[in-house]
Amino acid sequence: MGRGRRGSKRGNFKNHGSRNSSSRGRGNFKNKRKFNRDGDRKKDAESDNKRQKLQPEKESEPLVEESSSSSESEEEVKPYTQLLSMFKSGNRAQQVLTSDEEESEDVGSEDKSEEADSRSEGDSVSESGDEGMDEDDIEDEDDEEEDDEEEERDLLGVQEADEVEEDHEELDEEEHEDETEEEPSGDEEEMGSSTDPYHLHYEREMSESLLETLTSPKPYQTQELNWKALGRMVIHLPAKVDRKMEKPKPVLLGETTEKYVIPGTLPILKTGIPLVDYGVKSQLCTNLDKRPLSDSSTQTAEELLSPLQHEIFSLANEYRDIYYPEMNHLNSDEIRTVYCLHSLNHVMKSRDKVLLHNAKLKKYKENGQPTDDVEFRDQGLVRPRVLIIAPLRNSAVKIVEKLASLLLPVKGQIINKDRFYKEFGEEKDEEDKKENKKSYKPEDYEAVFTGNTDDSFRIGISVAKRTLKLYAGFYKADILIASPLGARTLLADDFDFLCSIEVLVIDQTDILYMQNWDHVLHIFQHLHLQPREQHDTDLGRVRLWALNGYSAHYRQNLIFSSVALPEAAALFSRRGTNFAGKVRVENVVLPSATTVCRVLVQLPQAFHRFPTPTAAQSADDRFHFFTKKILPQYRDLLMSNTLIYIPSYYDYVRLRNHLHKEEYNFGQACEYTPDGKLAQVRNRFFLGKKRLLLYTERLHFYRRLTMKGIHHVVFYQLPTFPNFYPELCNLLQDAFQNPKYRGDGSQTCTVLYSTYDAQRLAAIVGSQRAAEMLTSDRPVHLFVSGGS
Repeated sequence: MGRGRRGSKRGNFKNHGSRNSSSRGRGNFKNKRKFNRDGDRKKDAESDNKRQKLQPEKESEPLVEESSSSSESEEEVKPYTQLLSMFKSGNRAQQVLTSDEEESEDVGSEDKSEEADSRSEGDSVSESGDEGMDEDDIEDEDDEEEDDEEEERDLLGVQEADEVEEDHEELDEEEHEDETEEEPSGDEEEMGSSTDPYHLHYEREMSESLLETLTSPKPYQTQELNWKALGRMVIHLPAKVDRKMEKPKPVLLGETTEKYVIPGTLPILKTGIPLVDYGVKSQLCTNLDKRPLSDSSTQTAEELLSPLQHEIFSLANEYRDIYYPEMNHLNSDEIRTVYCLHSLNHVMKSRDKVLLHNAKLKKYKENGQPTDDVEFRDQGLVRPRVLIIAPLRNSAVKIVEKLASLLLPVKGQIINKDRFYKEFGEEKDEEDKKENKKSYKPEDYEAVFTGNTDDSFRIGISVAKRTLKLYAGFYKADILIASPLGARTLLADDFDFLCSIEVLVIDQTDILYMQNWDHVLHIFQHLHLQPREQHDTDLGRVRLWALNGYSAHYRQNLIFSSVALPEAAALFSRRGTNFAGKVRVENVVLPSATTVCRVLVQLPQAFHRFPTPTAAQSADDRFHFFTKKILPQYRDLLMSNTLIYIPSYYDYVRLRNHLHKEEYNFGQACEYTPDGKLAQVRNRFFLGKKRLLLYTERLHFYRRLTMKGIHHVVFYQLPTFPNFYPELCNLLQDAFQNPKYRGDGSQTCTVLYSTYDAQRLAAIVGSQRAAEMLTSDRPVHLFVSGGS
């Protein structure tokens, strides 16, 4: 059936009724749009829509507000072929990109000026439900009543729970996109489809032989490659399979023949090619080039990107999985630019293809051509395509600002900008504390913990050519930015928004590891599960590989970290089976880059290797070795003021209970210790009233305390961050010592390690020396630093 046409009367924009005043601020609105299906009652509907009230319906309540819990069986991956029987099939074709459909219908309409007048006159109905547009955008668009609605909703305390599907939010998104969007250039897209990485990766089906390979116990074979900026790379490519002679299915309209995806091959770094030829949208290339009077369409990728950016983007643009563990506070902005550029390019191409097909379908209907045999597979089960996991709100601010700088032209706008900076920006109290702060913090600490450091957030972003809409509902957003904690609070009630993620970015993985790694694993367990509701999805437009449950093989994972984490490496290798291949950067640590060379104090450092057969048993073997071999030495009076550094909180609790049982005189300082008690324990340790002090890695990570009075330091396990090792060792200098210990030269450092600490050991002493220490017959190795 056809949908109702727009009325020309004021307040009757798009045949939507006004909001119910009794339900204002509660989010109880219908998720489904109303359509005039009866032509005889069309005029009556137009006159009644002005004051028609939307009554709440149980079926349209957002999933976020439901109280139903998901069991383990519901979270398992099920065949997507059951979707056809689970979802109700209606006579009307429902679109995933509702705003895109409305926009395509507006293309070529004869009364654009009349619609523009009706938009300016009907703002009170169509934009009354927007969530907090900033004042600059309101002045530009004369949305006075929207501003009143925003203030009213703020007073009523509407929070991020409103990031669900609501009819008034959908109206606002459609109108803004109608004002800013243009019809995509279909010819340009079709011309580059044969070599476009997006088309090669997502527009083709997967052969049975390749599927068998990816689901086998050993799906990949590895090769090594060296590039100038990235260095040594381990390339994981799908194992060779016997290519079966399968007949390709013809695509309708006779445009081309269907082909299967091509498994990943060894990457080749291209040089001297304009960035546009990589398949990047010209709009993004123009905004990326900040030089005045420069023609970005002819600039090569090497001119617009740094060597590191060029190499990472070359891999990401081919939709390969990437694990890069050498991110730091100096190159973080370069890496953020690369994955934001790639994410926007992916979203814009996906969106343009949907708009192009919508325009074709509209043209067929206008010409009276039948559309029953026309099939366009261009969408996922839900709209969100890109998920960016970030640790803190200040990271989200940097990501949004980078997205805006790459996407928006001079006349572009960010909707809900003021609200975003109000909730994600730095508070005034924090600015005052920063000015009054006297203690010195390292540069990496300042780079991470400057700004809003809240770790619970989530935000949906809708992308248009000249508009970036923040706080879009999760099922109306193209890009989702969330912290692991913020995402997990939703997964208990709803996980359907994760079923069509095509690009997954994990930024600052090392900080996520310091928060709660289980939250990250929980998100991966809910990726590409069978959705529980339809969410206005037209199954006739969903790609076949998504319906068949192969989405995990098409998803691209981009993981960036500042340290090499075994947990992140396991996540990269086990939770992703991308047919395009994987690239893991593994560079050796040169002696000049080791952190043991940064120890300034003259200090003997004894590295003790304890035997352990497996990684799972290493925690028990470490505990027994420490309590039997190392700890008894510190009962002597000469071994007082000993700090025991413990990376794992579980090891900290276990060791604390043991010291209580053995009646040791010790203090404890962890991330959960109150400030008052922490100051008391530090003072007693400095005065020698506490012989031992248990000190956790997370406390040092979040506070970076200067512990004074340390005479001996014991590393129960090597630090996760290699720079923590010289930081703690340098606290044994005379400037931080109790006067009775200054200059006596009796300080010591003891380190425990096993064969499963190879990465942490290599970052501290170097790769070559670590290999010798792990294979040597001697269990103890001594280093002496400092001195003249």
